[in-house]
Amino acid sequence: MIGQRRPARIDELLDASMEAFAARGYFGTTTAQVARRMGVSQPYVIQTFGSKRELFLQTHRHAGALIVAAFRAVSGGEFSPSRLGAAYLELVLTRRAAVLVHAHAFSAASAEPLIGHEARRLFDEVYGAVTAAGASVAEAAAFLSRGMLINNLLLMDASQHLDEHDARPLVELILHLRSEHIPVYPPNQE
Repeated sequence: MIGQRRPARIDELLDASMEAFAARGYFGTTTAQVARRMGVSQPYVIQTFGSKRELFLQTHRHAGALIVAAFRAVSGGEFSPSRLGAAYLELVLTRRAAVLVHAHAFSAASAEPLIGHEARRLFDEVYGAVTAAGASVAEAAAFLSRGMLINNLLLMDASQHLDEHDARPLVELILHLRSEHIPVYPPNQE
């Protein structure tokens, strides 16, 4: 429905949609919740995007573009997992919703074939960005494995519950941050 070149307003709407879907995932988020986050009516959301599934797909593509852009911005030359990792952690700090939407697509993939297709497409694009940065297949596997661990730690808000389990040193090592620097998700809105 929306072409390659989107108006700035659509990007703003997709940013708000990212925040809504990041909080509860595809299955736990209603179009009414997305509309409230966007500051528009639910009929407007459906008129603009067609369906909840299409809205999620476009939101996932929007989030994916941010992730891939972060990796491409530091690519070139010899593979540097620390530089790529720093770019990903910066994305976690500045655009955490993008990372969470990407991760939520994995959990929806088996029940929603179109979301599964989109999740695999983006995963392939991320893999391509990592190998374009000079990673071998084995290096890409190790790097992406760490990224998946980061995603899972974010999804379960591990940084907000460091004292509940013995995994605190692992969480702090993987996220390279102290818990007070990582915002609680979902935000205290809606």
